[in-house]
Amino acid sequence: MKLKTTHDVDALWRAATAAAVLGAAIETGLLWLLGEKPLSALEIVQALGIPGKRGYYWLQLLENVGILESGPHGYAPSSLARETILETRSEESWKHLVVDERERIAGVSNLAPYIREPGSIWAAQGLPARTDYVAKMRSNPARAREFTRMLFEVHQPLAKAVSELLGGLLDMTGVQRVMDLGGGSGVVSMALLRKYPALQATVVDIENVCIAGREIATEEGLADRISYHPAEFAHDEFPTGFDLVIKCDVSVFGVWLFKKLWQVLKPGGRLVFVEHLSPTEYSAPPTRVEWTFLDSLVDPYFSIPTLTQVQSMLTQAGFQLMPGQHTFGPGWVVFQARK
Repeated sequence: MKLKTTHDVDALWRAATAAAVLGAAIETGLLWLLGEKPLSALEIVQALGIPGKRGYYWLQLLENVGILESGPHGYAPSSLARETILETRSEESWKHLVVDERERIAGVSNLAPYIREPGSIWAAQGLPARTDYVAKMRSNPARAREFTRMLFEVHQPLAKAVSELLGGLLDMTGVQRVMDLGGGSGVVSMALLRKYPALQATVVDIENVCIAGREIATEEGLADRISYHPAEFAHDEFPTGFDLVIKCDVSVFGVWLFKKLWQVLKPGGRLVFVEHLSPTEYSAPPTRVEWTFLDSLVDPYFSIPTLTQVQSMLTQAGFQLMPGQHTFGPGWVVFQARK
């Protein structure tokens, strides 16, 4: 959201508390508790075990920002909260998103004193090293399951858009096996499988994500057409013999990776990218500015490559670039290369 008024500026610099208040309403399950029936302030603070008067002020703040409304029977979610939170994603997915965001920005509250640090501002503040989400899932199966299921919900519109776009861009004649690199739940693959009944897909991701993905594939009735191959990109072997490799929203780049993908394809096979890429070396993808900035607070030289840089890596890995780049939605860049 771009600021437009003095009120917007004033609201933004005070927004940290409001964001924390909303996050707590999600993470504690308050909104789902009140979604069942209105409760009085006393009933709420007792149910959640909040001491003293703190919970009463919290509820007032949630009403002030429009998340709760009070009536004769107590507090209830506002129509806005129902429409944008309760009716859009599961409680499990919302909680995962809030916890992830809370951890992601833990070192930012003291940004001004530390923005000049030559290294990680987390380390400079004596905070634990910021762990990326893949490392968290690698060490925690429950977190991997939550994340995989959350993205399966969140990426349904993306998966549909990608399947429709690829259906228009690609000649799928003769394409029988697709590898979905870093495909998580397999949400994009599943959209393609529904569009092309003869297609078989293999998702390559870390082991804990593959376990969660298999559960979802079974629930979706696609377990006989989609398989999951656990692998660490940097050192594990990939399966081979694919007609098509899809790399969608997987922010891992490098000649080393592209050489491995060249090996997995059949002669003439294609690699399709659906990614957010930087417009220039010193600017982030417009839809990834916040994420890129936060990564730069760990490594000041962090960047997401440009399209030209990625294409150079592909050429070095042995791929033949295919003409044309396409865009869709908020900043997605789609392009192809052939073995």
